[in-house]
Amino acid sequence: MQKPGKIFSDNWNFFLGYFLFLFLCIITFSFSSKTGSFIWLNFYHNKMLDWFFIVYTNVGDGLFAIAIFLLLLLLRRPLPGWEIVFTFLLSGLIAQIVKNIFPMPRPKTLLGDSGYSHFIDGVTHVGNASFPSGHSATAFGVALILSLFEKNKKRSMLYFFAAVLVGYSRVYLGQHFVQDVFFGSIIGVVSALIVYITIDNKPIWLRKMKAREMQYQSTNNSKIN
Repeated sequence: MQKPGKIFSDNWNFFLGYFLFLFLCIITFSFSSKTGSFIWLNFYHNKMLDWFFIVYTNVGDGLFAIAIFLLLLLLRRPLPGWEIVFTFLLSGLIAQIVKNIFPMPRPKTLLGDSGYSHFIDGVTHVGNASFPSGHSATAFGVALILSLFEKNKKRSMLYFFAAVLVGYSRVYLGQHFVQDVFFGSIIGVVSALIVYITIDNKPIWLRKMKAREMQYQSTNNSKIN
């Protein structure tokens, strides 16, 4: 079982970026109100960006996580694939529990059309399921799992920035406040760490899966050499 310190040191690129992200979020909502930071981060909108974020925000959807899982199965990499599935399920469960315990209004419900002019018809939701952001939880959880299994750690930053962009898309589309994205990301990262550390204990069925994956990689390396 890997010690937490080694996990952080081996993946310092991702965690450095993530802790900086958390710090900037804290600064943002410490010096501005919830609605103030929301409006400030949405200072510019146009049709092209609307279209881009409407599409891109689906990177934080559960279906995208399942698509990555299926792709990893095709690539004979089942272990990270299953960890992504477990991370998605755990983070999603936690997010839904928190949503029900702490119902908070979405931006459109709180601000209304008169308080903000960039809500997108047919996309922006109303209601009291703003906190936390489930899409952010999924995106950051999946990004961390991919980073943990990535041999080229420089690519970890790509996964990190992809997750940050999902978080911003939730604010841009008027679905969530910065605080929702902040806590959603924490749920995702913590869920990914729980899944990764737990599975690293290697129950019997996971040992067999890991052995098959290593054998497949060894065979491929032999063919290349």
